[in-house]
Amino acid sequence: MSDAATRALAFAGGLRKSVATSGRRWAQWPGGANDLAVVLAGIEQIQQRLQALAAEDDDAAVAAGIADLRAILEWTTYQSASIQTARALQTARKTREFAERFGLLDNPAARLSILVDSEESLLENVQTKNDYMRELAAKHPHLGLPEPLVKMASLAPKIKRQPSRLELIAQLKKSAKKK
Repeated sequence: MSDAATRALAFAGGLRKSVATSGRRWAQWPGGANDLAVVLAGIEQIQQRLQALAAEDDDAAVAAGIADLRAILEWTTYQSASIQTARALQTARKTREFAERFGLLDNPAARLSILVDSEESLLENVQTKNDYMRELAAKHPHLGLPEPLVKMASLAPKIKRQPSRLELIAQLKKSAKKK
């Protein structure tokens, strides 16, 4: 077995463990478990291909396997970062809603625009990472990398409408009956 093939197999094994560990966080996102399974299967296929090539001592094929593993590593890094950024965006929105609800932003020093700007920046960050992931998938179509987990539509702010007077009256009657 060549030295390059040995290193490539070690890289594949380490990448598989790393993706399995970080991918557990993907499972908390809709469709994440399926994407994790697809990526791990891709790594296993490359690993099997490298093991078959180890006896042949084909340096070009080993280099192609390493390039595929690097593409998967980069894609999974962007996937994890995109999910973390989406979670940060959700936290920022909850913080802004809390501050608005309790009037904490009435102070001129604590402006709402700072929170809104941070949300916009986080949205742009997720979009950029998703674009990188799509580019990688397009450059390496044989890897079958899935679409990014974080969909921009899922990050759109939820519009909360104020309850109508009839709805408020119904809520008051309902709460009065419980007492």
